[in-house]
Amino acid sequence: MNRRLFWKIFLPFWVAQALLLGLLYMRLHTRLHTENPWWVQPERRLIPNFADLAVERYEQGGQPALRALLDQSSMTRRVNYWLLDSAGRELSGRSLPAEIPDFAQRALHREGVARPDDSVILVAPVTTQRDSYLLVGEFIPPPLSERVPGDMIWVLKLGTIISALMCLVIAHYLSKPIERLRNATNEMARGNLDIRVGNTIGNRRDEIADLVRDFDSMAGELRNQIVSERNLLSGVSHELRSPIARMRLALALARGSDAHERAEMLDRIEQDTIQLDSMLDRILTVARLESGQYKPKFESLPLNDVVDEVLDDARFEAAATDATVNYTDDAIVSVNGDPGLLRSAIENVVRNAIFYSGEGGIVDVRLRVADGQAVLTVCDNGKGVPEEALPLLFKPFYRVDDSRGTTTGGMGLGLAIVRNAMAAHGGTVTARNVSPHGLEVELRLPVSGASTPTRPAAQLAASAQGKR
Repeated sequence: MNRRLFWKIFLPFWVAQALLLGLLYMRLHTRLHTENPWWVQPERRLIPNFADLAVERYEQGGQPALRALLDQSSMTRRVNYWLLDSAGRELSGRSLPAEIPDFAQRALHREGVARPDDSVILVAPVTTQRDSYLLVGEFIPPPLSERVPGDMIWVLKLGTIISALMCLVIAHYLSKPIERLRNATNEMARGNLDIRVGNTIGNRRDEIADLVRDFDSMAGELRNQIVSERNLLSGVSHELRSPIARMRLALALARGSDAHERAEMLDRIEQDTIQLDSMLDRILTVARLESGQYKPKFESLPLNDVVDEVLDDARFEAAATDATVNYTDDAIVSVNGDPGLLRSAIENVVRNAIFYSGEGGIVDVRLRVADGQAVLTVCDNGKGVPEEALPLLFKPFYRVDDSRGTTTGGMGLGLAIVRNAMAAHGGTVTARNVSPHGLEVELRLPVSGASTPTRPAAQLAASAQGKR
């Protein structure tokens, strides 16, 4: 599996940590070598005494005695000594590097001089009756393990290991959810619309967790859209099949019938054609609303008048089942909306309530203002719906009883039009069961301009007389 993001996160972090530890090591190395190195402090205190001893040996025993002393005191790759006279000649016969006299002269004016190879030059002048001498000592630094405490070396090593582990954990922590997100997108591309990633990230509360949750939300919405489209296609094909089949049957019967029967068949075909036209109009309305292609034509209008018009027509339909429609408006409400779309939404809710309230049923309609919104409630005294069906009522082609057809309960598009119409107006629609039985549908719309909370008493009385 390609782990490019993992390495892009891990390597920069770890390299930065390694560089930091490397710089710390170099700083420590430089300080120990060039900034008043502590490891030559004992030699700095003892070299004047050793210089007196070397001059004494030379003046008493000559070059052999001096050579024996210096050879005995020098240590291979650690310490070298030379004794120079006033003319700069080396008196012990030991090999003298060409640059040592120059460093020795500079060391006279300070407490030691560091050479480029990190060794330190210390000098001690001695003057006697015979001559002036200069003892030169070259001190080569010991290994770092001898100059630096052992625990500090282990700290540097352990720091390198711990930084690598920490960078490994951070890189894994940051890249793993993105890798899972990538795998999920591939699964979704292959058609798995139920794939989710949020349950794999635990309780993370960072931007990557927000991205994962947004992906899950998007996946859920995408699944709902695709399922809705599939249901729409399935519902359309199912609902169109019945009227078309009846029309074909009527045509077949009309061909072998007399004039009177043929007229009846043609009437039947006309009714199915009207029903088919109405059905297609509703299907197109839902499809255009859900896809956002429908552009409402907003205007300021009194919602009371729209409700009055809908209820005037609804009472004719209610009379067929001896149902009663009661209406109370507690305020004169103005909204900014599309008159045709609002009328269609309210009409669908009211007609639904009349149908399900049954023979002799009662439908209560109330318009009021609450929390700056126009609230229209339509309540029937029917059987209600199962609680688990309430969230599904406003989905296209959903019917509580799938056995109902277009002649017994519609095709499940009316409340879908209501939901989309409310959404287009910035409003909401909800449904709940009421006690002892029945269903209440609540429509909420933003109020435009000022609304009159209470009607005048005379107007309320006239309204009550005309709305029963």
